[in-house]
Amino acid sequence: MGEMVKWPVPQPFPHHYEVNLTWKGGEASEISAGPRPVLPGGPPAEFDGTDETRWSPEHLVLAALAQCLMLTWVSLNKRSQIPLKGWESKGESVLEKTKEGLVFTSFKLSVVLKTDASRVDEARRLLDGAKKYCIIANSLKTAPTLDAVVEAA
Repeated sequence: MGEMVKWPVPQPFPHHYEVNLTWKGGEASEISAGPRPVLPGGPPAEFDGTDETRWSPEHLVLAALAQCLMLTWVSLNKRSQIPLKGWESKGESVLEKTKEGLVFTSFKLSVVLKTDASRVDEARRLLDGAKKYCIIANSLKTAPTLDAVVEAA
């Protein structure tokens, strides 16, 4: 059986998150969550989106994956205290038409992590652990539920 990871989580589970999406006309939307900056949303060019300054769901899921990996590493590192001197990552995904419909068939994150020379191997092992425990990576096959209200305006 795998080892149990003790997370330094300041609040007990379950955690609940909420976002709001407001239609702004055409295919444009705004995504908000409390005091955070509003994100402009819309379709990517691959789905005939015309405003490439807007965040698409496809880009957001990849960004969530990249950020989750980094934050999981940082969280796991609280115990090891490996000096983090730099982190850059690039995410790539492939969306394909399959018999199940449109599906992401691959996600790839390329990470450049910089630390002290004496801690490189330890940092690499911790990165493997971060990949294993990344919440977004572990949730990508989870089916969403829909609680919808449709009403006349």
